[in-house]
Amino acid sequence: MTTAAARRPTILIVDDSPGVLHTLEYLLSPHLTVVTAESGAAALEALTPDTALVLTDVRMPGMSGVELTRQLRRTHPALPVAFMTGIIEADLRAEAEALDVLDVLRKPLRPGVLFPALQGWLGRRDVLPADAPDTRPPPRPAAPHPAGTPAPTPRPPASPTVPSPAAPAPQGARGGAVVAAPPTPDRVRQQAQMFVAGLSVLPGVTAACAFDPQGEPLTTPDLLSAQVGTYLKFLLTAAQTLAPHLRTGLPLKAAQLEFQDRVLVVCPFEGGFAAVLVRDTPGASSVKAWMRSRMG
Repeated sequence: MTTAAARRPTILIVDDSPGVLHTLEYLLSPHLTVVTAESGAAALEALTPDTALVLTDVRMPGMSGVELTRQLRRTHPALPVAFMTGIIEADLRAEAEALDVLDVLRKPLRPGVLFPALQGWLGRRDVLPADAPDTRPPPRPAAPHPAGTPAPTPRPPASPTVPSPAAPAPQGARGGAVVAAPPTPDRVRQQAQMFVAGLSVLPGVTAACAFDPQGEPLTTPDLLSAQVGTYLKFLLTAAQTLAPHLRTGLPLKAAQLEFQDRVLVVCPFEGGFAAVLVRDTPGASSVKAWMRSRMG
């Protein structure tokens, strides 16, 4: 294999959301050389002769993705460009076609859609896995069975689920509650990474981080630092202490703080809590709906 054939393609990702950039870099950097830019102007400066593809958000402050592409068509007419956006309108598709854009992908981007698209655009099926990455832990090896006895019929693998803190405890044979073993630290951290990866690509999300019950980060902190985690720990404690005074014994699903220009959503999960900063209340609703769908 020649050096040119073995070289990993370079993709430039442009988005004004640090959370989106972090998540896409996390997904793609094992397979591609990923360069990120938080604006159209920064993207123009980040271009190199090795840039094989530009994947840009459409709606950004200052230079939009469409304006960036117009400039690229003048300076780099052969450079492939793809759009990503939360809302795909007919006018945008028409503009994309006029600018010879490869495609318009809907946010949140899913690996099962993004990976095959990148394979086709880059013409390299050897640099990305054929399927979306499986974030489930590997199955445990089956226990050996005595020689001469038929092996038990394997059960079909269960779909990955996130334990719900609100789920009732299962009953044992004599009616006593079966106490489930607490999740291991590795399992909690893996679950936290899955949550943050999914939350970060939701429309309107500008930052996301997961913390353990003591407020220590479980994922790489950005704007939501360890100090923020400490304050949020007290916020959740106050909310849970308030519950009996509101005559509810049900667990807390989410806490929401609305500022004039942003909204902070905090969602507990088994072993910690996720904090997500969004631009507006519709974005906060999307975050809570996404977490509810995972928590049951």
